[in-house]
Amino acid sequence: MTALPANHPYTALEARFRRLSAVGGALSMLGWDQAAMMPAGGAAARAEQMATLGVIRHENLTDPALADLLAAAEGQAGTLDEWQAANLREMRREWRHAAALPADLVEARSRAASACEMVWRGARKDNDFARLRPSLEDLLRLTREIAQAKAEAFDVAPYDALLDEYEPDGSSAAIDAIFGELADFLPAYVERAQQKQ
Repeated sequence: MTALPANHPYTALEARFRRLSAVGGALSMLGWDQAAMMPAGGAAARAEQMATLGVIRHENLTDPALADLLAAAEGQAGTLDEWQAANLREMRREWRHAAALPADLVEARSRAASACEMVWRGARKDNDFARLRPSLEDLLRLTREIAQAKAEAFDVAPYDALLDEYEPDGSSAAIDAIFGELADFLPAYVERAQQKQ
């Protein structure tokens, strides 16, 4: 990796994203603990912790100073090595996803996800989907709001806006093509396999 001067905007971005990554790591650990170890009695406190950290992370990620640093670093992209340039693109993508959402929607989704997790635990144990349904519907409603906000910001379909978070530059059209090929191939293949059994 190319050593950059301390005053290079990319250096400042790295430091800010290192902090953002630490907060994200703490959120992941809290989420893991919630799913694997946490007693049910801790649900309200954990939901508050995760929502608060999520909003703090979102506010730091959408800070106008961060957008200025991204623009400044992109203006000096010729001074970055290949790894740094790729990292800068990922920083921009993460910022873009965050900037498309208001903090209250981020907080609401975090709270809904925590609530749904806790209801799911009991519903799964009792095989009672009806109990989970209202929480899941609330979570899906908020996810659709997020998809719509991102779709409007990115000028793409809602599904494509969500997909970009996990599959950069992916599209429903590309997925449809893959599944189209599978739909053409699989029936005959399964029939041949069954005949050979």
